[in-house]
Amino acid sequence: MQDLTQRATISYRVSLILYVCLLASQVAKVLWLHPPESSVWMIASFTIIPLLAPVYGLIKRQPRASAWLCFIICFYFISGVLDAWFIKDSIHGWLITVFSSLLFVSAMMFTRWQGQLNNQTQS
Repeated sequence: MQDLTQRATISYRVSLILYVCLLASQVAKVLWLHPPESSVWMIASFTIIPLLAPVYGLIKRQPRASAWLCFIICFYFISGVLDAWFIKDSIHGWLITVFSSLLFVSAMMFTRWQGQLNNQTQS
């Protein structure tokens, strides 16, 4: 049980770090790196608000919020791959792809291990 707690804690911390990195990269993309010509704040809200949806559950360390984050991240992964493919000489697409891939794995592992830990403590 101690090993399971340690794995869940490490994956949770890694998930939070990668979550902040992905959020910061999205803000940097929209506001500084590739700002749109019009309606910057509207586009910024469409790219940032979905990432902010599971924040409350993530802070409360709920596995369900982490699982929902995995679904949301898929869109950012696709966006990162498309940016890496179509925008030459830009590492931002690669960063988003790497951040979203690693965040998906760490959030999924946290969901699994925390769920197992919750089941063991309820029994």
